Amino acid sequence: MERFDFGLHLYRHRHFDAVPNRLRRRIFGVDYLQLRGKQAGDLYVTRHGWPVLASILPSQWFVGERLSKIGRQLAGATGAVYRVPVPHPVCTRFALVVKFSRFAQEALVSMAPGEVVDWEERDRIAASEFLSPFAEFAHVERLRAEAGARVPTKAPLAIYSPATRYLDWELGRIAHRRWWYDRVLAEDQAAQPEDAKVGYDWERMYILLYRWIDGIDAEAAHQQGHLTAAELRELTDTARARLRGLGWDVLDHKPRHLIVRTAADGRRLLCRRGQTLWALVDYELLVPYPAPAAATY
Repeated sequence: MERFDFGLHLYRHRHFDAVPNRLRRRIFGVDYLQLRGKQAGDLYVTRHGWPVLASILPSQWFVGERLSKIGRQLAGATGAVYRVPVPHPVCTRFALVVKFSRFAQEALVSMAPGEVVDWEERDRIAASEFLSPFAEFAHVERLRAEAGARVPTKAPLAIYSPATRYLDWELGRIAHRRWWYDRVLAEDQAAQPEDAKVGYDWERMYILLYRWIDGIDAEAAHQQGHLTAAELRELTDTARARLRGLGWDVLDHKPRHLIVRTAADGRRLLCRRGQTLWALVDYELLVPYPAPAAATY
């Protein structure tokens, strides 16, 4: 179990912006506080994560077999994604989404059944790469800032990189894919002070922590009888159209990436002005739309 000695008595209860500069990092436009663990692991905490720091420290969820015993792997997830309840002083239902980054792995992108795309779109999907953990948080933060309540998302809390080292094949990474991620991050970090620059450690894994959103995915809602096949398709298309209208897209857009909620009676989905309310919950292929000439991952 890795513990973090980050001067509890000095600045744990300070505002995010009042924490000493030596801990501050800025990566792809997102501000973090980098905490170093006793075993040399790193925890990059966002503004959203700082107020709930006690609940997101690895000692709360990344302990021995706790993740697999208490955490629940999410049905339908194509990667390693878990829901893990953690202690919180006020919210008894507080939980994390623990997601293991797949950057530099083969991105086998699938499309929703029956989806028709043109050849240009097919080429774009075929050339896709999973976002790096820092790029994923950056895209989510930009979407949240630009879309607001029009596209609800999970709050990005922190990125944890344990000190344990692995070989490429153990992490599923393809060695020749590294250079692009390194190049883009190095360009972003060029303007940062030398002692505040961040780089990828390719022998370590990266774990993204989001705040859990209650509800069920749209496909499950269909299977449970809350949505007809036509309504499911309309919801999926409406969500993509809204995203694209705001300048974003999810390359593997599908119903499982949309969370809906049932009313208190459990018989119907929550709606507003006749439209089913939904939230977007998968971001590893969240990209600007239309794609820029040189996409950044």
